[in-house]
Amino acid sequence: MEVNLKLDKIGKILFYAGLLLEVLIMLLDKSAWINPYEGLMFRVSFLMFALKLCMTKYSVKEWGAIIGAGLIAGICYLISEKDEAVRVVVFVASMKGIDGKYALKTVFWTTLTGLSVLAVLSVFGILGTVYDLSAGYGFKEGALRICLGQGNTNAFSIMIWALMTLGIYLYHEKMKLWHYGLLVVLAGVTYLATVTRTSLLMMVFSIGLAALMQYVPKLRHAKWVYGSGIASVLACLGFSVWAAKVSKWYDFQEEWIIKIDRIITGRITSIYAFENGGGVLRNWKLFSDPDYVEYFDMGYVRLFFWYGIIPGICVMAVLCLLIWHFVKNQDYMGFVLTLSFAVFTVIEAHAISVYIARNYVLFLLGMYWTGMLGKKAKEAYWWKGLTLFERKSL
Repeated sequence: MEVNLKLDKIGKILFYAGLLLEVLIMLLDKSAWINPYEGLMFRVSFLMFALKLCMTKYSVKEWGAIIGAGLIAGICYLISEKDEAVRVVVFVASMKGIDGKYALKTVFWTTLTGLSVLAVLSVFGILGTVYDLSAGYGFKEGALRICLGQGNTNAFSIMIWALMTLGIYLYHEKMKLWHYGLLVVLAGVTYLATVTRTSLLMMVFSIGLAALMQYVPKLRHAKWVYGSGIASVLACLGFSVWAAKVSKWYDFQEEWIIKIDRIITGRITSIYAFENGGGVLRNWKLFSDPDYVEYFDMGYVRLFFWYGIIPGICVMAVLCLLIWHFVKNQDYMGFVLTLSFAVFTVIEAHAISVYIARNYVLFLLGMYWTGMLGKKAKEAYWWKGLTLFERKSL
């Protein structure tokens, strides 16, 4: 028993050390500094999460889920040479026994502090700039847009939305109606400062959905609400597949598709805008190619293009299962956070990246994945795995 407690304590220390390192990596990416040690830092954080996994007991089902997900992620890595899938699997698995909300509070406050430091450094001209120096395009052309030390106004406004959504999840029980009003004001101020319509719409969506779920209690228990959330996710995926299929230059595009593309500021065309046609549907493979590294905004298209059809389908299935699991746990704000990220991923790839600390849905999955497998069963460390199959003597 004493050994178990020591392993548990050491494992949690390793987990939070890895988590803080992941946040630091993400913040450095947001800054104007080019981090030459990013790859090494990722390896260290991965090692910490892997050690935490080794110091945690799992049941047969749980070990099966870890091994199954690990095999798919491993094949993805061997074929595409992208190691994020393996890192994500180990991170999520290592969250067993971790207080998920405390971990998210750690991410919330360290991220907010780090971004504040970047803002101060930009104001004093030490690192980064206060304003986005790019020319902008369309209605943004010539506008003075704030970025406060981050790469551009888009990244700045997205982080405000992400932290706002996470803050609602963490502190909604203390929030009053006027708090939601203040968040609406913050959304408006952010738009005036960044001229970013997508982030504004997502802020309004997240705030509105959260307020509805909090002040209309019947919605929290209505299965049709969560079912509608799953349907919305599948609709988002369907639209993304369609966009990847029809993407091409405007000169060869039908007029009605051009109108839709302009509404979402050229995101459909941006899929195609590469020498090999980029992320268009014909380039998708069961497991992705090492050369598929092009960046574009549409998140689900990037998911399937970067990692492959099989990993993409697995991610979508797990996402839908997680949303349905919120019904059982009555975590209605977890539903709000997850659906907000899922909808945003249609047109922004904020959550589809190498940075674990940017995707808060991974933390919710880490909190609930063991419960999604069913009833609790006998557990053991990996080096005592055979004991899981021993029968109790009569």
